[in-house]
Amino acid sequence: QAAKVLMVGAGGIGCELLKTLALSGFSDIHVIDLDTIEVSNLNRQFLFRKSHVGQSKAHVARDAILKFRPNINIESHHANVKDAQFNVDFFKQFNVVLNGLDNLDARRHVNRLCLAAEVPLVESGTTGFLGQVTVHVKGKTECYECQPKPIPKSYPVCTITSTPSKFVHCIVWAKELLFAKLFGDKNQDNDLNVHSKDGSSSKLDVFERDVDEDLDQYAQRIYDHVFGYNIEVALENEETWKNRRRPNPVYIRDTLPEAVKQNGSSWDCSNDHEEPSAMASLGLTNPQEIWTLAENSRVLLEAFKLFFEKREKEIGNLVFDKDDQLAVEFVTAAANIRAHSFGIPLHSLFEAKGVAGNIVHAVATTNAIIAGLIVIEAIKVLQDDYKNYR
Repeated sequence: QAAKVLMVGAGGIGCELLKTLALSGFSDIHVIDLDTIEVSNLNRQFLFRKSHVGQSKAHVARDAILKFRPNINIESHHANVKDAQFNVDFFKQFNVVLNGLDNLDARRHVNRLCLAAEVPLVESGTTGFLGQVTVHVKGKTECYECQPKPIPKSYPVCTITSTPSKFVHCIVWAKELLFAKLFGDKNQDNDLNVHSKDGSSSKLDVFERDVDEDLDQYAQRIYDHVFGYNIEVALENEETWKNRRRPNPVYIRDTLPEAVKQNGSSWDCSNDHEEPSAMASLGLTNPQEIWTLAENSRVLLEAFKLFFEKREKEIGNLVFDKDDQLAVEFVTAAANIRAHSFGIPLHSLFEAKGVAGNIVHAVATTNAIIAGLIVIEAIKVLQDDYKNYR
């Protein structure tokens, strides 16, 4: 009851932590969080309701707790913990600092402030069903930065461009090469093979649209180039395929013969008022279904056209965003067509979005358990029971 506690982060772990602190008898708590509430938070951050979307996490969390613990003191700061006001002197007023953060940068910052202010820090994190809690006390335990943290995984360029063996390789190719080449910054370096078939062509970049080319022709030409011609070029290097399964070139005439004949799509039931979606235009409703090669091809061409018809102003500045439905549809379809070519199992839009957005699905139970462990460690810290710290 006498302890003054600082909590950094009022999200997945933070909501559970604030509730557990309040119900454990803590009565003087400060909360810092710079975030506002989003709809996607509501499945696990139980202090928030739909009516709170857009409001400050720190303020709403405080109000929610005071409804059932009106006599305790909670101060909420809707701010960045890196702001100048949260300096060493600010940290010195607390008996313990509890982290419920989701990024390394902020964790390192808080760790350094705690070392400078000589305040114990209880650090935590969760990833799906996994989680951890560690105690960092100056002079008694190692600090948060004493152990190197794993660097997010990246993949060798040659694997991505030439010899993919996993679905994630196809996603990275679709997102960082094809999507970036077609819709992103035109001046960026890009490892996609951009030269056309007949070396004599004056046009150096196959991705540029011809003056007299309609959208269907343009889309089909790009399709044949990246899934057909580029694969054929790769197959010429016999050495590469000695001990690997050879990929199959994929051409539009084989996957969608009807599209080539009509030179144009017969499907268009898109609604102008809503966010453009290739799935909606094609009547595909289930994001957890795995599309056939033909369906993936239709989605790719439709998404391609919708970008040019409905979002032309953005082309040239687009960066892949997992919350951009059309971008996710395009990348899923492109990755699946490439996966088909290389004999890699196809994935649903739901799965592909998870891979493309590096999404680890959050589990409410994990957050609750970790929050409980943070409070147990905080009580040990306050009792100076450092032989039993985790």
